[in-house]
Amino acid sequence: MKQTLMPPVVLTLVCVIVSALLVLAYNYTYVDTTGVMTEELSRSCEDIFGAGEYKILLEKDTDKKIPLTFGTDGIKAVITDGKDKCLIELEQDGYAKGGLHLLIGIDTGGRIAGISFLSIGETPGVGTKVQEDSFLSQLIGYNADTDDASIDGVTAATFSSKGMKAACRKAVELYNANKEAIFSE
Repeated sequence: MKQTLMPPVVLTLVCVIVSALLVLAYNYTYVDTTGVMTEELSRSCEDIFGAGEYKILLEKDTDKKIPLTFGTDGIKAVITDGKDKCLIELEQDGYAKGGLHLLIGIDTGGRIAGISFLSIGETPGVGTKVQEDSFLSQLIGYNADTDDASIDGVTAATFSSKGMKAACRKAVELYNANKEAIFSE
């Protein structure tokens, strides 16, 4: 009886100990980057608007660093230089769920000034073509009055193209609805 019971007991004990060590290692090494300007985010801000001191706007009345999103789905953070530059970090579905992770810069007129890809999970060689200048150049200047039908999609990447247009519309609408609050922070 002891011979049949001992191996599962020992294996269970080893698993529990290893799991506990993994939890301790994770908790010891975890760095919370919520509300922190990472190098990648800073570099993307500079790619769009040039050098500056950018900061992520945080929710007020909380002890935690929670990025201000104005309750909009897909918005990860609103970033500003405190003067006249606004960048919106968001995730949007393309062909892949959440496949477009973007930073969209918006000028004082509520028009898109630049787009930077933080990551893309679209189909390589097809959906990833939305990163090409020929498509992105159509989105520069996009504003609340832009007709999405006037923007030519990428051939064979319909969902990715629609996802980019939806991301642009979402960013512009968020900016226009909240620009006073964005620059009063």
